[in-house]
Amino acid sequence: MAKAVNILKDYKGGVSFESADFMMPEGKRTPAQWLKFANSLRLRLAMRVSNVNPGLAKEQATAALVPANGGVLETANETVGEYGIRNPLGGVNGWGEVFMNASLESFLKDYEDPRLKSYFNTAKDGRDKDGNITKEVAGVKQLASIEGEFKGVRQGTSVADNRYSTHSATTITTSSKIIVMSAAEVWFLRAEAALRGYTSEDAENCYKQGVTVSFAQWDANGVSDYLESDKTPANYVDAFDKEFNATATTAITPKWDNAATNEVKLKRIITQKWLALYPEGCEAWAEQRRTGYPKLFTVAKNNSSNTISTTDMIRRVFFNQDYKTDNKALYDALVSKLGDADNGGTRLWWDTGRNF
Repeated sequence: MAKAVNILKDYKGGVSFESADFMMPEGKRTPAQWLKFANSLRLRLAMRVSNVNPGLAKEQATAALVPANGGVLETANETVGEYGIRNPLGGVNGWGEVFMNASLESFLKDYEDPRLKSYFNTAKDGRDKDGNITKEVAGVKQLASIEGEFKGVRQGTSVADNRYSTHSATTITTSSKIIVMSAAEVWFLRAEAALRGYTSEDAENCYKQGVTVSFAQWDANGVSDYLESDKTPANYVDAFDKEFNATATTAITPKWDNAATNEVKLKRIITQKWLALYPEGCEAWAEQRRTGYPKLFTVAKNNSSNTISTTDMIRRVFFNQDYKTDNKALYDALVSKLGDADNGGTRLWWDTGRNF
C-alpha cells in the first residue's frame, strides 16, 4: 500500500483516465481521489491485523492518516464502487431471493433506524385489514400480520418452500450503484484506531462522524436524535414457526458511553459500522468475524455435519474443490498455509476470537 500511495502522490498528470474510471463517482475521477482511496484501504488493512500484529497495525494506521499523504475518504459523496455497471445483488433480488436478515431486523427496527426504509421494502402477508387470513403462504398460515412492517428471515431456517417471499426485500436493484467502500466505514476505522491508541483522534467524535456520514449517504434524517438514543435491539419473532424465534443478542445502544470499557466501546463502534456497511456483505462479515460484533442470531438449524460450530458460526468459505483433482499440489499448499481443515469452521489467520 505504501508503494501505491507514493506512486499516486508523485503522479504529475498528463494522462486522463477519467473516461475509463468506473470506480469513482462523476466529478471525483482524479488521482487525488484515488490517493484518498488508497489511504482508506491502507487503514482498513491496518485494522484487519490489529489483533494479530498491533505494532504493524499502528504503524500502517498512522501512515494512512498522515495529512501529507493525501487524506482519506471523509464525506458522504465519497463512495468508491462500480458505476454504470449492472448491480449483481439487484439481479438476484429480481429473482425474489434477497430478504432482510433477522439480525438486521432486531437492530434496525428496534433502534427505529431511519435508514431502514432505504435498505428494505416493507413486508406483505395474507391477512385483510381486519386481521383475517385470506390466503396461506406456501401452504403455511402466518402467526401474525406483517403487512406494512419490516420483517426479516432467520438464517438457517432450512425452509425449502417460498413462505418467506412475503418478507422485506432489499431496495437494491440492478441500477443501484455498487459500493465497495464508503466514507462512513473509514470514520469507524478511525474510531477503532483511536480506541486502540494508534492515533490521537477522539474515538467518540469519529464514531459519531461515522453514523452521521452514513445517514447522509442514505439521505436519512434524525441523526442527532439517533446518536442520543438508548434504544436496544429486540427479540425476533418468526412469522410462521415459533421454533425459529430468538432472544436479542445484546443491549448495546446507539448512544455513546464514555464510562464504558474499551470492549463495550468497540462493540458499539462495530455494531454501527456493520449497519452502515450495508449492502457490502463481504466486508460486514469480515468485521463481524474479526471482532465478534455485533453478536448475531445463530443459525436455526446447523447442517454442517459438525464442521461448523453453531455458536462460533461460519468462519470462512472453503477452497475451490476442483483443485483437489485439477491442481492437488496447489490445494495441499493452501491447506498447509491454512493450518487446519478446509471447511467453514476454520478461522483465518487474522480471526483470533479476541480484541484486547
